[in-house]
Amino acid sequence: MTIDEVIATHSNTDFDAFAAMVAAHKLYPEAQMCLSGSVNRNVREFRTLFGDEFHTVETGAVDIEKVRRLILVETWHPNRLGELGVLCGRAGVEVVVFDHHRPDGELPEFVAAENFISSDDGSLITLMLHILAERGIPVTATEATLFALGIHEDTGSLTFPTTTVRDAEALSFCLRRGANQRLVERFLHNPLTTAQRDLLVNVLERARPVTAGGLDVLVATTRGAEYVEGVSLVVHKAMDLTNCDAFVLLVEMEDRVFVTARSRAAALNVSQVLKVVGGGGHAAAASAVVKKTTLAATRRRLVASLRRGVRAAPTAATLMSHPVHWVTSETTVDEALVLCERHGLGGLSVAEDDELVGSVARRDLDRALRHGLGHAPVKAVMTGAATVVAPDTPIDELTRVLADDPLGRVPVARTTTAPVPVDHVVGVVTRSDLLQALHVVAHPQSATTGLDVSDRLAGLGLDRLLQQVQAAAAAFRGVYLVGGAVRDLLLEERLVDIDIAVEGEGIEFARELARRLKGRVRVHEKFQTAVIIAPDEGGRAPLRVDVASTRTEFYDYPAALPKVEHATIRGDLARRDFSINAMAVSLNPRDFGALLDYFGGYDDLREGRIAVLHNLSFIEDPTRIFRAVRYENRYGFEMDEHTFGLARSCSEMDLIGDLSSARLRDELVLLFDEEKVSHTLRRLEQLGLQVAVHPRIDLGATGEDLVTKGDALRSRLGVEDEVPRWRLRLALLLRDLEPEEIERWTRRMRFRRADGDVLVRAFLLGSRLERRLRRPMKEVELYETVHDEPLEALLVAAVLSAGGAAEKRLAHYLTHTRHVRLEIGGRDLLERGFEESAALGDVLHDLLRMKIEGLISGRQQELEAAERLR
Repeated sequence: MTIDEVIATHSNTDFDAFAAMVAAHKLYPEAQMCLSGSVNRNVREFRTLFGDEFHTVETGAVDIEKVRRLILVETWHPNRLGELGVLCGRAGVEVVVFDHHRPDGELPEFVAAENFISSDDGSLITLMLHILAERGIPVTATEATLFALGIHEDTGSLTFPTTTVRDAEALSFCLRRGANQRLVERFLHNPLTTAQRDLLVNVLERARPVTAGGLDVLVATTRGAEYVEGVSLVVHKAMDLTNCDAFVLLVEMEDRVFVTARSRAAALNVSQVLKVVGGGGHAAAASAVVKKTTLAATRRRLVASLRRGVRAAPTAATLMSHPVHWVTSETTVDEALVLCERHGLGGLSVAEDDELVGSVARRDLDRALRHGLGHAPVKAVMTGAATVVAPDTPIDELTRVLADDPLGRVPVARTTTAPVPVDHVVGVVTRSDLLQALHVVAHPQSATTGLDVSDRLAGLGLDRLLQQVQAAAAAFRGVYLVGGAVRDLLLEERLVDIDIAVEGEGIEFARELARRLKGRVRVHEKFQTAVIIAPDEGGRAPLRVDVASTRTEFYDYPAALPKVEHATIRGDLARRDFSINAMAVSLNPRDFGALLDYFGGYDDLREGRIAVLHNLSFIEDPTRIFRAVRYENRYGFEMDEHTFGLARSCSEMDLIGDLSSARLRDELVLLFDEEKVSHTLRRLEQLGLQVAVHPRIDLGATGEDLVTKGDALRSRLGVEDEVPRWRLRLALLLRDLEPEEIERWTRRMRFRRADGDVLVRAFLLGSRLERRLRRPMKEVELYETVHDEPLEALLVAAVLSAGGAAEKRLAHYLTHTRHVRLEIGGRDLLERGFEESAALGDVLHDLLRMKIEGLISGRQQELEAAERLR
């Protein structure tokens, strides 16, 4: 068979090159695909699997003299074509080139201008697919899979800086044409061979940094006794492990030096760098084979080319906005907003004593104004100055800094060590400045983690519930486990609450789930919520599931109850208190167990950090301050500096007092009922919250010491089930108040009458009892004094005794005396002829006194003593 049209590509053929050959064959069906040189292992395996669909010929089968057209894809360098390179420039041979990078200078002489088809896409397949689509040429599912592999490989799955919107559209085209994602996953992530693993270890040991325009560039040189294929895969793995900006590997094998380079930095085009050794490729990936030279000489040439090849990256000085607009920390919200409006600003820098102390965002000023806080100082809603950058900070570093900055604006200063003088601040870099420099538009923030927690869900012992949730969820856009349940799942704590959020009609989902669980549902139409009560697996206690439609909340004024509107899951999570409570786990069958984390909650959870989602969080709901303290205490976490500052400002503005008494009471009960309390007391005092609780409550060292002793006694004397932890602690902390003050306070806080009575009696009786027990008192007298009093009063007396007589006597009473019971009762006495009257009760009372004093014991002695008392 005469072959007069040949489709060729570079040696070490990868998926982008092979896929481009297949696409070119669809444009030139009479041409034969010819592979010259080696083929990457994963491409070779793909060809083996689909060999019948992609017919290729070897170079030896081509009669060079009879070729009249050479179609090149992914390269135009003759020295990368092996034996077919001689066709470039041969008389009578038309050369057509498809590449996604044009030469910097003149086109090669052997290619006519109209025959050089190129684009600036990250993948050549993108260009080829656009041509196929324009001509209406159909694409099979297998071809679509191959084309998708090419796009993924040449764009780093759309992550390389050379990636374009057209690349994403081309990948979408492949999916619509039936690209098999399982095959893409299988061939895209090819495991290393033994030889490649050995080479990778060697390379990592020999990698050395090279100074190149501020970029983190590694160069490794090594020798191999025999050829190792797939070196590009080794370089890719090395980059992942070192997280460098660029990696260049030189391997001397079989009297040649094989060079492979990869770059993540827009400022470094490795294709240009490798030109000095005859290499080619594109900005993010290039290779070369160098003959008749030494490894050391090749390295010297490449290092010199690297240093010349780094484009000067934009810096903070070239991107920043200036002049800087300032307000002081005492400037009112109203005044700051006027300044923002006048100059069209998204935020302001905040100064105090001629030093930079923070920044405030326009959005937070707007929200403060909506809450009627135009008179409040800026410091109540500002963010502290966490990061300042120098004028020469490169754009890559700015990208990282701004990604972590909650306001999206970073001051630029000649001095970056705090305190930073105002006159050293020369500008501000905002996210808008950065995005403009990168020539991109901002997109909505998306979930930041791909963590799959389905295995943890499986360990909850809720298999039946989760199966039915998935079945019911199939008809809904999104169904998620949310809130504290996700936090506790990730912390491997016991799940107390099961809260489910539904994108769509939550009540409809709840009714369907209740039907499947054979349970009942209680609906709250106003709030679009429902509660399902269903039999638990294994016949245990009933299972409770709370279901709500995803919603967002608006607060009309500080400390108000929220107004509710429908929202997406992201909007639903954004309304929550802290990042650690703003995660969700998908319960839909298609992505069951996927963790959604839009606000960095997973990282905060791992770092033990409590962070609010926005600056007005505590102003909108001051109870969140108490919740933050509770999480610190329970999990050993700590509020970050910004969150603590906002909490303190909220307290100083006395917004806690705007809470309804019942809400404040509930938060106090939860706080003081935690197992540990020392941190809570110290934190409440640091935040100035003792005034909100009661101006004369003792949260200091003395109060903490008494509470610690009370906890120890409560446990040692075995009264945990009878004495609520929070009630004993409050009784000790309120000890400086008069009974009338405590009574007024408990009424104002809307405590239950029984709880209020205990708090009033506890310290009053406890202090009196402690003083009285310093003198001798018979056991029966002690019994008659305290047996109708709350146990908290006895524990208070024991704590105040501090190991004295009162503590010993009360310990004996609590563990022994109060449990003394008669073995006979009124019926026994009536059967023995006693008359039914008030005297009968007196006899029983006298018998109990005798038993407490040890004068009688057992049923018979009790009956005999009763006869004597007749």
